[in-house]
Amino acid sequence: MTSRLAQPSDFDFIYDIYMDEEANPQLTFDPMGREAFKTIYDGLLQTHTLYVAEEDGERVGTYRLIPKQYRQAHILYLGSFGVQPTDKGKGYGYRILEEIKQRSKEQGFLRLELTVEVNNDRAIHVYQKAGFEMEGRIRKSSRLDSTGDYYDEYLMAILL
Repeated sequence: MTSRLAQPSDFDFIYDIYMDEEANPQLTFDPMGREAFKTIYDGLLQTHTLYVAEEDGERVGTYRLIPKQYRQAHILYLGSFGVQPTDKGKGYGYRILEEIKQRSKEQGFLRLELTVEVNNDRAIHVYQKAGFEMEGRIRKSSRLDSTGDYYDEYLMAILL
């Protein structure tokens, strides 16, 4: 498993993950058309925090790694983690997490943290399998514009 920074040519791949009917409620952006997402995507590319995970040269997942600053500069935040819908259940999520952990440690980070919707049992299982521990519950942490519903998330982290 390897990862690289996302490129303009990855737009369709990442759009399909983010807008997948099953995955979308757990990811960052509400459902939207390609044109609306293109503006967001172009902005994400400029942050140099959006990655594509590949297995044997084939794209299988995406995520963001956002370094914190100042007194928390030893922490990386993992966000918008998703696997291509056709590849779910093949173990890619776990392997991507292992690659992220190894690379983060090599880069000198001491902690990797994320948030996950409390009802996202599949993701919680993969995170725990990869060694992440629950550190707390963040109430009404996020809102789905499409429904107006707020939901809680767990804060999970691993020390590297």
